[in-house]
Amino acid sequence: MTRKKTLIIILIMLFVVFALSLTVRKSIALSSPLCITEVCSNNKNAAYDDNGDYGADYVEIYNSSDKSVNMAGWGLTDNKKDLYKYTFEDLIIEPGETIIAWCSPCIDDKSLYREDYVPSDIHDIPFNISKGEVCILTSPDKKYVQRLPIPYDLPDNCCYSSCIDDLGRYNISKATPHYVDETFVPQKKAKLEAPTFSITGGWYEGNIVVSLEAPKGDIYYSLNGSVPDADSYKYDGPITITNRTSEPNIWSAMGDIGTENTYIPDFPVDKGTVLKAIAISPNGESEIVSQTYFIGLDSYGYEDLPIMSVSMDPDDLFSYEKGIYVQGKVKDIYGEKMNLDPIEYIYDYCNYAKEGRGWERPVNIEFFSPEHQKVFEQKAGIRIHGGFSIAQNQKSFNLYSRPEYDGNEYFKYDFFNGNGNGYNKIVLRTGGSKDLFATKQRDAFCQSLVQGSAVGMQRATPCVLFLNGEYWGMYFIQEGIGSSYLHENYGVDEENVIIVKNNEVNTDDPKDMELYTSLLDFAKTNDMSVESNYRYMESKIDIQSMIDYYITEIYVGNADAFSNNLALWRVKTPTDDEYGDGKWRWLLYDLDESCGMITEMNSASSDSFIDGHWELNPLTDDILFSSLIKNKEFKARFIHSFEEMAEKNFDYESVHKKLSELSSRCKAADIKSQERFRGDFIISSYDPNEDFTPPYSEEDYDKDIAVIDTFFKERKEYIINYMKNDLGVTD
Repeated sequence: MTRKKTLIIILIMLFVVFALSLTVRKSIALSSPLCITEVCSNNKNAAYDDNGDYGADYVEIYNSSDKSVNMAGWGLTDNKKDLYKYTFEDLIIEPGETIIAWCSPCIDDKSLYREDYVPSDIHDIPFNISKGEVCILTSPDKKYVQRLPIPYDLPDNCCYSSCIDDLGRYNISKATPHYVDETFVPQKKAKLEAPTFSITGGWYEGNIVVSLEAPKGDIYYSLNGSVPDADSYKYDGPITITNRTSEPNIWSAMGDIGTENTYIPDFPVDKGTVLKAIAISPNGESEIVSQTYFIGLDSYGYEDLPIMSVSMDPDDLFSYEKGIYVQGKVKDIYGEKMNLDPIEYIYDYCNYAKEGRGWERPVNIEFFSPEHQKVFEQKAGIRIHGGFSIAQNQKSFNLYSRPEYDGNEYFKYDFFNGNGNGYNKIVLRTGGSKDLFATKQRDAFCQSLVQGSAVGMQRATPCVLFLNGEYWGMYFIQEGIGSSYLHENYGVDEENVIIVKNNEVNTDDPKDMELYTSLLDFAKTNDMSVESNYRYMESKIDIQSMIDYYITEIYVGNADAFSNNLALWRVKTPTDDEYGDGKWRWLLYDLDESCGMITEMNSASSDSFIDGHWELNPLTDDILFSSLIKNKEFKARFIHSFEEMAEKNFDYESVHKKLSELSSRCKAADIKSQERFRGDFIISSYDPNEDFTPPYSEEDYDKDIAVIDTFFKERKEYIINYMKNDLGVTD
């Protein structure tokens, strides 16, 4: 009995201590005007800072009083022996307001701040928030205000947060920076089995009837791509799927999606039906599942082309806070902070301009063959792709296959009829910033002409995209430059590659970038006419790959090359494989601004050795080319290769045949896509558009294709003569 009584007493004491700790913790929070209301550890894509950047841990501090509080002298730390790791400066928090303290550096040029800008985000917190550690808030008089232990089991992207109704009590929740919930709402834990469909998605001539089943819970569904919940249609029997094209546009009517061409269609676009369903019970819910049905659509614009249906949470595309397709909150964040040039806003300071994993959103892909048979379905991630093209109303996308979405490291389908299913990244490309409103084909077509050469190229195939059930135009599915691309095309280990793309390296090791910059430094400071110097360069780069890259860019007259849109790769640690020698090799991408796309810069008669480029003169300004061309051996090899590729790869009869085949296949799809997105937009610096009158027609398309055809028909004679003159070749 004594032992039993002792145990009971111990349990009572433990309970009392626990209760007192809660009371003390709460009373401390309530006695201070400031308290911690949210802590986020390992923030991958839970919340972004005042630059629109994800990734940093943060602490939210809330003023629960009815008076303003100056943060000057308050401290924040994760170490009780150093209570003022970070000391706040002069900053006022108004009643009911918050500030966010980020564990990341401030990257702003504060000299650009508006005079009236008052930050609500603080950077440069000199520690990260680790699970199992404590987060301590102290007052200016060196007193503890809060000592908040962070749970060991706090999931990635989740927060340890409090609510207004019970300050001082904490629960695991979603991130809501700058917003303190009134009360805590428990998250449903149970995971129900997802509903099943009686008919799979596909292309159907007439109406179909689809039944849904789920072992537990009620089924709720939507028909327009929106996310179903308990407020959606409740399933009570078979659903008849019809042609929705005559219904008003929803996603195609969204504004705030661009700044260059902002045209929104004033007619109902073609629509499929994305049937999304979820099972919900009082204790839990299932994942959302979907199938896309195309009912009774006219075949115009879809013949002989595959169709890709992408469905996702519309908020992930178009919402102010997190939509990747809109200008959104990021634009307003910078607008409040800084006086910036409007051009900077367009390309750098909008939601759609942000990069990185945090701006990747989950999607469901359904892919239909050119015969419109469904051939595969997969969950993936999606981001906006591109540079200047992001400001257009039709944007390009990157798609990523990741185990976290559905267990698949790679896409389960071979899009390119060749190297199998080893890609974890593909691109849905519109045609750049200019050609997307003309042929959309320049990049894919020009790259196809040098397939099999020593320069890497991206294979591509045209398709039609439906986004949340609405027609989104013609795209090219293209290989995405990355480690899986190199593995597929060169057989190298994905973990053993270095890629330098536009002066950024794909690894976290700065020494990898130095391997490239040291090469440039050597070329810049050493005379390549000296054989030993040239042999050193030959040991570091694949000479033929470099030559084929420069020949291609010069021949097609790509105005956006050399200093931009430049990609090289090598293995990090040399191996015995064919491409394991550690030499740098070149990759092509973004050849849109070529072949007469900019009339005054890259017509057939343009001398692309010395002009016709946005940034530089390749003969004198490009470090590698201008130095290596001084070497007789390199020069002779370049001239021979140039003449050989002019005869083989760019032979007009061959080019004309390939262009005719591709343009015929894409004609109806391109015209339909221009009707959807172009409106009365005039392509700058492109002569065939001086008298353009919408809608885009077959005649317009034929003129645009003729520009490419004429370029290659006339190009050879001009460019060979320029080569001889500019390089000092004597017959």
